[in-house]
Amino acid sequence: MPGRIKRHTSIEILEHWVLAASGIILIFTGLGCLPLFKRYYITEIPGFAWTGDFNTVTTVHYTASIFFVMAVCFHILYHGIKKEFGLLPKKGDVKNGIKVMAAMIGIGEEPPSDKYLPEQRIAYIGIGAIILLLTVTGIIKVLKNLEWVVLSPSSEALNTIIHTLSGFIFMIAFIIHVAIVIFFKSNWPLLKSMFTGWVDEDYVKHRHSIWYEKIKGKITQEELTEPKETEPCKEEENAHKDNN
Repeated sequence: MPGRIKRHTSIEILEHWVLAASGIILIFTGLGCLPLFKRYYITEIPGFAWTGDFNTVTTVHYTASIFFVMAVCFHILYHGIKKEFGLLPKKGDVKNGIKVMAAMIGIGEEPPSDKYLPEQRIAYIGIGAIILLLTVTGIIKVLKNLEWVVLSPSSEALNTIIHTLSGFIFMIAFIIHVAIVIFFKSNWPLLKSMFTGWVDEDYVKHRHSIWYEKIKGKITQEELTEPKETEPCKEEENAHKDNN
């Protein structure tokens, strides 16, 4: 479509929001499993009385974890098969990421960026490691409820501590991620693209110039390799000449 560039497919949008929604539910119910909601009167809020029941909170937590793990596995397999590794960190991301963050508050200018900003790639690998830790320790917490799985008290306690701490780190990282997107106007087009899949061409040209050049080069190459149709009148004229 003229004036717009496709940034995310429908599948990518779906996997993002399934991961985000299940992650929010996991954070909320995880806090309820501690438990904290009765202590801080969350259960007194209309519609939140269920948060005071440990079995209900745990059931919701486990259900959300199924969708969360499915989204994570799908993300790894889908993009791995398609060999889409644009979110993996590159050399110079730390330095360029600092420049981008500084530019957001009016200090200096942003360096040229690819499809993903340098701080996005850094955050991706960091949050990815936290999610992996949460997933592994969470699976262990579920398996320990089975009769044939026996953990020593010290191992179970260590696993619980790691799961809880990584959960808090995930919550903080999630809040920072949302805050950066919402409170910095330069990121609003990126947020919009997570709903529509599209970004304005001018935005890409100015903020993601490296990506824009790649897209521009791809389009140019396709135009060069596309077979040109011969006009009917030209074909008839050439055929008439050949017969003569």
